[in-house]
Amino acid sequence: MASQTAATKLRDGSIPVPVHKECKHLKDRANDAVARRAYSLYLSDGATDGRDLENWLRAESEILTRVPDVRESSSGYTVNVPLQGFRPEEIQVDVDENGAVIAADRVQRGDRGQHASDWASEESVFLVADWPSTIDPASASAYVKSDGLTLTVRRTESRNWAER
Repeated sequence: MASQTAATKLRDGSIPVPVHKECKHLKDRANDAVARRAYSLYLSDGATDGRDLENWLRAESEILTRVPDVRESSSGYTVNVPLQGFRPEEIQVDVDENGAVIAADRVQRGDRGQHASDWASEESVFLVADWPSTIDPASASAYVKSDGLTLTVRRTESRNWAER
């Protein structure tokens, strides 16, 4: 019997999404996607040397989406991002004390005749949020509701340097 994981809806209809704390997995994946795109731009430009930074910045702008609105509350920060068409199990969140990476991956398979896995296309979205101040990664929580992801984190307590 194959094991299955199903997202459990909360009373308000939201579905929790696991948050990985202090994890670099999604940062590495996003960086690899940018590197592949930058190399593709390099090749499509006739392998012209000296345009590394230009290609990298263009690839970053095509691959990464900066979260434009990090809302501040008395105790932390909240980001809301639309992820229409992605199921909760297709969404991953990595958080560290300085920012977050949200990835949504959808694989679509089609069939051409008798072989069900003749073709597949993958859509990946990478969203990046930078916290205005240091946060506590252990406080992070995320949920999906109505095709949007909400991520909340708590700020770390800032200590007076004289108290140390």
